[in-house]
Amino acid sequence: MLLYINWDGFSRHWYEMARSRGAGTPNLDRMIAQGASLENHFCGLPAITNPMQQTLVSGAWPAKTGNCYVRFDRAARRFCPTLRLNRCENLVEAAQRHALRCASVHGWYFENRGCREDDPDAPYLQGDLPNFESRVALLLAYLRGEPCGKNGLVMRQKPDFAALYADDIDSVCHNGPRLPYRELRRAQTLEEWYANLVYAVQRMDRALAPLLAQKDLTIALAADHGGMPYGTAAFQVSSQEASLPRAQEVLDAMQKIGVRPFVPTRADEAVPEDAEAALLFMETQALFYLLRPDADGVLERVQKAVSALPFLRGCLNSAQQQAYGAPSDFCDLYLLTRSPYVFNTWHNDGFVGGSHTAMEDSVLHVFCAFWGPGIRKGVRVTRRTDLTSFAPTLCKMMGFDGPKDRTGSALDDIIDEGK
Repeated sequence: MLLYINWDGFSRHWYEMARSRGAGTPNLDRMIAQGASLENHFCGLPAITNPMQQTLVSGAWPAKTGNCYVRFDRAARRFCPTLRLNRCENLVEAAQRHALRCASVHGWYFENRGCREDDPDAPYLQGDLPNFESRVALLLAYLRGEPCGKNGLVMRQKPDFAALYADDIDSVCHNGPRLPYRELRRAQTLEEWYANLVYAVQRMDRALAPLLAQKDLTIALAADHGGMPYGTAAFQVSSQEASLPRAQEVLDAMQKIGVRPFVPTRADEAVPEDAEAALLFMETQALFYLLRPDADGVLERVQKAVSALPFLRGCLNSAQQQAYGAPSDFCDLYLLTRSPYVFNTWHNDGFVGGSHTAMEDSVLHVFCAFWGPGIRKGVRVTRRTDLTSFAPTLCKMMGFDGPKDRTGSALDDIIDEGK
């Protein structure tokens, strides 16, 4: 059986940090030592869960899946969320075209896209399970033939392909009220924030042990994006400085060159017909749209003016966004803060903020490793790779080319064709 494990938010940086502290990461280390790892593996933009998860399961960037988290409908003059949109074939749909059996545990990207809660032959299994440990237990119970999920489905035949999703790391990164373990408390300092991440990674590492003990199991473990802290005292600035909203400074820079965009106060607010531009601020990202013809080089001037702001990591035009996989109509300019800055007012109540809509290396450089039958041992892929290679690689491991809408290519150098 091929098992796809997704650890939402698992940066390569978090792995390196966790393996160097305390109990380390013996099971992840074992996977890498006995299998294959992608040392320079990167996600794209926007580095947000839904778009990048759909890229992972389809082998195509948001430019093709259509999922970019939010898009501006110029005709309706409203911002519209793309939710779970995926215009491409995914891994389960590709496997089912080849008559393979599939199952998904909390892998929401396959819910009603190949797997269903009421389908015993292609089940989507979920429950009130807060962390990776509990979801591993659900998968193992299903494989033992026990009734599982909301409908008590029982395995008829062992699946050829299964998926397991967990957001422990992502929840810890965001540092909100919902944390995956009772022992954790919301971080009030940067060191506590990092310590929580290490705790989550090491606890998830321990939960890998029973999966590595399964016979004839191949594991592909991947992540969609990483994360970064904001609103915290670090990076040579005070906590007060890091928590200040930066949106007004962006607007001031634009107004100095005569551009006054409409800024909606909520995502579904209509942009007035007479607005010459629109600017949507969302935590550590902002989307700018010019709503009139760019006859006098407005976009270039806006990009130049905004790029000079010291709290920004990037201000990307459409061509630059597309180099990271974004759709051509994503936005005219894509603004991203650097850690630890934020666009919106940050009511932190003393807690550290966490985001992944950014261009920091801790966001874009993600973890990916393969282990088990069919994987070459001790392979370290050091060339730059990206998320679009993941689904084609898994399809090739299952014996076919796919998914049919992929733009990425399979990683032939990690596959042992003799097994």
